[in-house]
Amino acid sequence: MDHVLIIGINGTFGREVGIALKAAGVQVSALMRHPSRLPAALEGVHVIQGDVLDRSTLAHACEEVDTIIYGVNPPNYDWSEKAIACLEPVADMAERKCLTIVFPGNVYALDPADGPEFDEQAVQRPRTEKGEIRRAMEQRLQTAALHGAKVIILRMGDFIAKDSGTSWLPVLIREGRRGITLASPCAETLRRTWAYVPDAARVVIRLLQRVDELEAFNLFHFQGMRLSIRDIAEAMEDVYGKRVRIKPFPWWAIRLASPFSTLCSGLIEMRYLWNEELLLSDAKLRTFLHRDVPSTDIRTALTEYQQG
Repeated sequence: MDHVLIIGINGTFGREVGIALKAAGVQVSALMRHPSRLPAALEGVHVIQGDVLDRSTLAHACEEVDTIIYGVNPPNYDWSEKAIACLEPVADMAERKCLTIVFPGNVYALDPADGPEFDEQAVQRPRTEKGEIRRAMEQRLQTAALHGAKVIILRMGDFIAKDSGTSWLPVLIREGRRGITLASPCAETLRRTWAYVPDAARVVIRLLQRVDELEAFNLFHFQGMRLSIRDIAEAMEDVYGKRVRIKPFPWWAIRLASPFSTLCSGLIEMRYLWNEELLLSDAKLRTFLHRDVPSTDIRTALTEYQQG
């Protein structure tokens, strides 16, 4: 891991991994359509202006790198035509140049009915089109691993990170004069897997530091935090010193808007993930890293989230 290219450095995963790489003294480059949007925390990173779909620009960006952090996430759940199309040139480039790809996996291809505990051996049985897309993306990476690339997929739950545009928390939390309201999309006591992204980024660094010990294709689960809405509300009261009132999430409004919004229709499509527990088990990751897996508690994470 001498020189790393981040594609999608404006996204939560790409940004946090970039910060961790920079802190570790690794040379970092970024492929960006709009270089002026480089996160302030990553000032000094070498930026190549261009689009991931432009193969000549991508080839130029990959000339001296050995690793690609893939953080591309088409906004507003507009995945049907963009998700696999963006991954394909990167997978092809990694095959031809024998590069390592780090890919942020999620739980969309898993069926909660098979749980609640899921390890890396769990069968993927997606219920939705977005789940099928995520399964197809991971299958494409498996193919890349057969043709020269090295692949690391880190499967995570919902993100917790400051300045995150892909986290549920900013959607669920509302602060007013009388305190804080936390909207609950599910039963208050139903647990979910939450990933504090700076912790996940540190895991990526640890894996890349031992990349020579890895197989061509590697899937690791990141357990993160197992929290219910009630757990989050209690932690928020401790951290913010204000009363937190839990109220139902307005799914009815999201449903009304769904014919006119790809984001809202996507939320409705994936609503089933709020109905049953789906918990990631990371015994494999802990074994490989000799239990050196960062684990920030929810109160500390919320403190940093508030400061963001």
